[in-house]
Amino acid sequence: MPENKNYVVHLSFMEMDAVTLPIKNYGEAEKTASDCRGRMCQVEKDQEEVARMPPPQLYDLPSLQEDAARVLGYGRELTKELAFSLYEKKLLTDPGTASRYLPEELGYPTEKLIRILHDELPFLEGYRLQPEVRQLFGPAGVGKGHAILPIPAAKGWASLTLEKEERNLLYLVGAQVMIAAAGTHIREHHKSQLTCNYRTFFLDAFHTKKEGYREIEKRMEVFFGCGREAPEGKNVEVYLGKVFGPCDTSIEKLG
Repeated sequence: MPENKNYVVHLSFMEMDAVTLPIKNYGEAEKTASDCRGRMCQVEKDQEEVARMPPPQLYDLPSLQEDAARVLGYGRELTKELAFSLYEKKLLTDPGTASRYLPEELGYPTEKLIRILHDELPFLEGYRLQPEVRQLFGPAGVGKGHAILPIPAAKGWASLTLEKEERNLLYLVGAQVMIAAAGTHIREHHKSQLTCNYRTFFLDAFHTKKEGYREIEKRMEVFFGCGREAPEGKNVEVYLGKVFGPCDTSIEKLG
């Protein structure tokens, strides 16, 4: 017979995983698990917080160096050297910019650039293009110069003779243009109370309501073999009154 420790009972269905409050007696935990195994449960209470994350801005050199380190593993000096090499080859605009915006007069050329990038970036195959070019423009009086942009080659990027590091950085800058012109990422965080056969369980979960710019980021991260940490909790669609099941149960010993 197990010792009297603290236990929790898990109630699960697909991605949903809810738990009881700690139970001191194993027999009580076992009975709770038995009473709820194979049964349906329902969301009785739900506290929802909605996070709206607008896309990041275009690159200046410091932000390019930061993402190149995270995505590509490049040091700051290497990124700077590669950026100026691409600038000398007329494949990037001036990396020495202090701006992360574009002037409005670049509106039409930027729309054309986005259409080209959609075809040039290998990880955007099948991506549905819905750019919001106006959000790339800065407020009046942001200063001279503009953010770092790729300059499309006449014959396309696939035919360019570039070092692997240069090509990767060019792809990264191109991806940032697409990301900055994409939609807001919307994620819901739910803290819910569920009832199953008169037993109470608690669920901490998130649900992505709209991918927005994160769809492009994820495609790029898969291409380069990196990724951001996933939010804590399960990705589950939750709302008041929702029914899950039939559910499975398990017992976890705490401590």
